Amino acid sequence: MTSDPFRSGPSGTDAFSTRPFDLGRDAVIAYPVRDRRPRTLDAADLLAAVGELALRAVAGACDVTLAFWREDALLAEVSTDVGLSQAVGAHDSRPGPVAAVLRSGGMVQLPDLEREARWPEAARELRVRGVRSCAAAALRRPRFSLAVVVYSTVPGPLSPASDLDELLSEWVAAVVRSRVRGVV
Repeated sequence: MTSDPFRSGPSGTDAFSTRPFDLGRDAVIAYPVRDRRPRTLDAADLLAAVGELALRAVAGACDVTLAFWREDALLAEVSTDVGLSQAVGAHDSRPGPVAAVLRSGGMVQLPDLEREARWPEAARELRVRGVRSCAAAALRRPRFSLAVVVYSTVPGPLSPASDLDELLSEWVAAVVRSRVRGVV
C-alpha cells in the first residue's frame, strides 16, 4: 500500500488543514486591489457628463441644458444656466423646442432668435439672456427620453448641430460605456 503524504495521521485523519486564501495576508507579491466601481449611474451624473461632451463638440456653444424623463416624469435636469432651461420649457410641457423634440424626436434648429416665429416667447426670453441661436434634440427610447439644448451667443446654425440627435445618442453611449450601466 502506498502512503498518501497528505493523510499521514492514524486512521486516515488529515495531517494538515487549509484556510481560505487572503490576498493581503497570503500573496507572495502584494499588488493594489482596485475599488469596485459603483453599480449605478445617477441620472444627474449622466446628464452632466453628456453636457460636457456637448459643450466640447458643438462649435460656438456657450451653454447647455439636458433633461431626463422616464415614463413622462422628469427625473433630472441639469443646465449651465437655470434661466435658459426655464425659457425652453425643459421643466414643463410649455411650448418650446424641448416639447417639440420630445414629441417628434430628432432635432430642431433655431438659428436666429430675432426671427424665430415658432416659439416667440421662448425666443424673447433667450435673447434677454444673451442667446442668439440654439438647437434642441431628443433621444427617445422605450424606457426613457433625454433632451439636450445647446445655446450660442452668435446667430446662425450651430455646427455640427445638424446631427445633434445622432451626436446625443453617441454621447450617451460613450458615457454609459465608460461608467456602469444604471439608470438607462
